[in-house]
This record gives sequence, structure tokens and C-alpha cells, in this order.
Amino acid sequence: MLNQVVLRKTIYVVFFLLIFAVKPAMSECPNIQDLKIVKSFGIEICAMPKVDDKYLNHAKKIMDKLVDYNSDGEVDNQKVIDKIISTGSVFAVFRNSRDERDFEKYFYPEEVMEEIEDLLEQNGWNFENDQDKITAVFEPKYGTFLSVFAKEMNLNSKDWDPTIEEALHLITHMGYAQAYPNIFGQYKNSKMAKLMDEARGGYFEKAQTRYPSDAYYTYDDVTCNYSCQITEFTYWAITSLRGQQADRGKEISDEWRLNTPEKIRSKAPKLEKLLTKDEYKIFFEY
Repeated sequence: MLNQVVLRKTIYVVFFLLIFAVKPAMSECPNIQDLKIVKSFGIEICAMPKVDDKYLNHAKKIMDKLVDYNSDGEVDNQKVIDKIISTGSVFAVFRNSRDERDFEKYFYPEEVMEEIEDLLEQNGWNFENDQDKITAVFEPKYGTFLSVFAKEMNLNSKDWDPTIEEALHLITHMGYAQAYPNIFGQYKNSKMAKLMDEARGGYFEKAQTRYPSDAYYTYDDVTCNYSCQITEFTYWAITSLRGQQADRGKEISDEWRLNTPEKIRSKAPKLEKLLTKDEYKIFFEY
């Protein structure tokens, strides 16, 4: 029988390992001096110290609307938002790439990067060819951050605002894909993946520079892996069904051709049917 001293030490070690191994169940900005932080229904939004407050406040306004799209004062889909929060994922605002690099170093400290390296070595993976596998293991445990640069943000609400795109990416990538993996999962053969492959005229692990002539989703950024391509596809579909792309048809035609609800209903009825299912609580009316 263990004596009391050994027992206490054993309990302490187990407790320490649990604390170290599991990221706190909360959306959490990293510990950066003078970092600016606000919350949107539990999701933390971080702005680097020299980012003007107006950009942080705008990011919160956009996130509030996306989380509570029907504006009833409550989260549209609590299951989705809980997933984002539980991974520690956040939304961030930067002035430039240097801000982003500095933020990333704190968000993913050295011990986390070492664990990633161990993961790669154990599985024989590399960053170039196995990004989807790495992401599937890494992000649910340590979370991620989606971000927008202040200079990209459109505060006047007259033209398209990239803040909407990046904030929605966080909700679908770390929320819907985690809460409903068989439906919105960002891997081959999830329902959204199958619909994306139909939209592109076939399965393509990597983005292509040319697609079949009848493809209506033609994303060509070769740095965007398969998971990333699903994120972009989901963004185009939701915002188009919301009527937010109606005036941008020509501007976005090199990537997306179904820029109105009517075009989606006509060309991709299965996509509309999936996204408008009551259980997912993706609302489309203001």
C-alpha cells in the first residue's frame, strides 16, 4: 500500500500532466503584454497592441453578427460555438505580417512546436504533403487563430468587408467542422467535401490552375490544402445564400460562379438543402 507521501506525489504528477496536456476549455488569447481583447459570445478576439481600437471593435461587431445572425440576442448554434471555445481558438486583428509572426510565437509556444515535430517524426509526415493529417490531429487539441489585417477591413459597410470572410472561416473551420465532422468535416468524403468535389467537376487533393468547363467553384490557390479548400467553399456557399455576394459576380467569377441564392438553388440544390437544414441553425435572413 502506498504511503501518504507517495500517494500525494502521484496525485500531483497526474494532475500536472492533465493540466499540461489538455488546453483549457476556453477561447483564449495568448499572454502578450498590452494585447487588446474583447469577447463575442465567449469567443475571444485579440488585437495586437498597436492596432487601433476601432478595428478591434469592428471585428467584434462582425463576429457578434455571425454568431447571432438572426439578432435575437442568443447564439444561433451553441454546439458550434462551444467547439470553438473548447479548442482555445480565437479571432485576431493584425497591422502587418510582423504582428502575425509575433502573435503566432505566443499562441504556439516552443513546447507545442516540439510536440508537432514529434508527431511528424512518429508518423513519417511532413508539412508539404501531410497538412490535412497534421491539422486534424493538431487543431482540436491546441486550437488555431483566424485573422484579418486592419488595412483590409472595411468599416464603412458599403463595400465587401474581408472581416466577414475571416470570421466566418473561424466559425465553420473550428466550429461546424468539429461539431458535425461527417457533415462539415474538412476531409475527403464528408458531405461538404463531396459537394465541393461536385462543384469542381471531380476530386482534386490540391487546388488546380484549370478545372472542367462546368465547374462553378474554381479556387486556384495552390498553397490552400484540401481542408482549406473546403473552408473556402463553405464560405462562398453561405455568403451567397445570404445574398452577400449578389453584387460581386464579375469580381469573384474566377473562384465562384453561384453568387446568388437563385443560382445555387438552380445549379446546386443539394448544397442549399444541406446548409438550410434546421438542425445546423445557419440562418439566412436578417
